[in-house]
Amino acid sequence: MRNSSGLRVVLTLAAAAMAATTQFAAAQERAFPTRPIELIVPFAPGGGSGITGEVIKKIISDEKLSPQPLTITFKPGASGQVGWTYLATRKGNAHTIATATASFSYGFVQKQMQVAPEDFTPIALMLVDTQLMAASPQSGFKTMQDVIDASRKNPNSVKVGGTGASGSDANLAAMITSVVKIKLNYIPFKSGGEVNAAILGGHVDVALGNPNELAGYVEAGKLVPLAVFTDERVPGLKDVPTMKEVGHNVISHSARGIVAPAGLAKHEVQFLVELMRKVTQSKGWAEYAGKNMMTVKFLGGADYAKFLADERANLTAVLKSMGKL
Repeated sequence: MRNSSGLRVVLTLAAAAMAATTQFAAAQERAFPTRPIELIVPFAPGGGSGITGEVIKKIISDEKLSPQPLTITFKPGASGQVGWTYLATRKGNAHTIATATASFSYGFVQKQMQVAPEDFTPIALMLVDTQLMAASPQSGFKTMQDVIDASRKNPNSVKVGGTGASGSDANLAAMITSVVKIKLNYIPFKSGGEVNAAILGGHVDVALGNPNELAGYVEAGKLVPLAVFTDERVPGLKDVPTMKEVGHNVISHSARGIVAPAGLAKHEVQFLVELMRKVTQSKGWAEYAGKNMMTVKFLGGADYAKFLADERANLTAVLKSMGKL
C-alpha cells in the first residue's frame, strides 16, 4: 500500500510538471512581440508614408500600446515595389510590417510586383487621403485653368512632379491628361520629400502630392494650391476648388494602411490588428488626420483584405478605360 501510494504521488507530480511545461510552451508560443517591430516605409524619408510611419511610432510609444517598440526602416525604390517585395520575403515574420498606399494596389494591377497579393497579410486600413496639385509661384500659375491653358498652348511644357513612375501620382497625371485632353510633362521622384525640394527649387512647375506633404508650404505662401481631387472640398483647404468644380470629373483617393508578410500565426495577426485599431482610436491620430486633411477610417484583417481586392478591381477597370492596360 505504501508503495502504491508513493507511486501515485510520483505520477501526480510528473503529470503536474508536464502540464506546467505544456502551459509554459504554449505561453511562449503565444508571446508576441518578443523584439522590436520593424515598420518598412517603401519610400524615401520626407514623404507622406514616412510622416505617417513616424506618427504611428510616436503614438505607440506615447500611449504604451506595445510591449516592444516600433522601429522604422526606409527602403525606397520602384514606386514602393522594392520595400514591398522585401516584406514578402519575410514570410512568417510578424515582427516586420510595412506601410501601404494606393501604389501597393497599382503595383499588382500594372504587373510591376515580383510577388502576389497572397504573399501578404492585410493588417489594417487606417486613413483615407486625397491628392492636391500645387504650383510654384515662379510658374505664374494661379489656377488649375492656367495649367490647362498652358498645356493646350504648348503640349508637354508644364512640368509636373510626383512620387514614382507608377502609382497614384503618375496615374493621376495620366487621368488628368486623358480626361482634360492635354499633355503634361510628368517627372517622377523617389518620394514626396524630393518632389517638395523640386518644386520649391523651381525645377518643376506644379506638384502632385497628398495634402500632408504640400499643405504646410501652401500655408506658408511658398506654394499656390490649384485643385483637389475629391467629390467635395477638403477641410483645411476650403478655398481650393475640386477638379470637378474646374469642370473635369477627375477623382483620386489614396488609402493608407499596414500590411505584413504571409504565413503569420492567428494570434500575431490579432495583436497587429488590435495595435493599429488602438492607434486609430487615439487622440494623436485624430489630430494628425485633422491637421493634414485626411479621414480616419479603420478596417481590420479580412475587411481590409476585401478593400484591397476591390481596389485592385476598380483600378483595373479605370486603367483599362484609359488604355493603360
